[in-house]
Amino acid sequence: MTDSENPYYVAYQREKMARLEVELLLEDSTRQLYEKNVLLQQQIDLIRQQQQSLIQQEKLASLGTVAAGVAHEVNNPLAYILSNVRSLTCYAEDLLVMIDAADNQPIDQVKLQFIKEDLSELSSDTCQGLMRIKDIVNHLLFFARTDSSGKSAVQLADAIEFTIKIFRPMFGNIVIKREISAVPMILFNAGELNQVLMNIIVNACQACDAVSERSSEIVVCLTQADAKICLTVTDNGCGMDEYTLGRMFDAFYTTKPVGTGTGVGMSIVLQILHQHGCTIDVKSELNKGTEVMIFFPVDPSGYQIDM
Repeated sequence: MTDSENPYYVAYQREKMARLEVELLLEDSTRQLYEKNVLLQQQIDLIRQQQQSLIQQEKLASLGTVAAGVAHEVNNPLAYILSNVRSLTCYAEDLLVMIDAADNQPIDQVKLQFIKEDLSELSSDTCQGLMRIKDIVNHLLFFARTDSSGKSAVQLADAIEFTIKIFRPMFGNIVIKREISAVPMILFNAGELNQVLMNIIVNACQACDAVSERSSEIVVCLTQADAKICLTVTDNGCGMDEYTLGRMFDAFYTTKPVGTGTGVGMSIVLQILHQHGCTIDVKSELNKGTEVMIFFPVDPSGYQIDM
């Protein structure tokens, strides 16, 4: 009996061929899967880059809305710094004249005493003004930066105060109330936390600006409940109807006039919060106001700063 006539040999060959076909199919599938994984990773990287670009665009758009106010904040200390420098220049000239004339005639003691007393105050005021300008510039630079660093322990109360300071020019006559409790630190990307707080607080300000028949108020409350830290921002602004509330996290959806909003702010906020294990809940009623509640997980290190 030849091999071709042996049923066992025929079955063996048939199985061998089938196994080779499966191996070739598996190899081809593995290669396709690898190529698709590479393509998927490229798309993920592209989406992340686009997200960072959108975040930066939203930051710059928001900074543009407060540019005039910030310029006013800088101009105030600049004005008295320039005035003080002019006075200091005059005093220096007077002192030089007194020194040159000291050998020939008595120094004007009354004028000298006035200069001595005023020099200290002028110097102190000038330093305070310069520190104020430095503080404003540092806040702007920190907020406008592209922050791609990882998570770190962040004091939420400090971040809230930072956001309120940088956007203070937007508030106008809006009353900002703070109810801040001592809470543990959270684990968050500092730059992205600024982005979240900016959108929530700026939206509250703009909602209040849309209402003129009553005094405007925003309440920022920070509390802890078990393993969660709750940030609540409440305003008595224009509020939202059910349709707008249901779409507020949709990308590029906005009710603001052209040129005043990109429509991506809250969708970015939602993505950032989800990436950090946070949740957000929004309640709103048209013509009555809005309440935004964000729940942050506590930093496992449990480090706490007393308020």
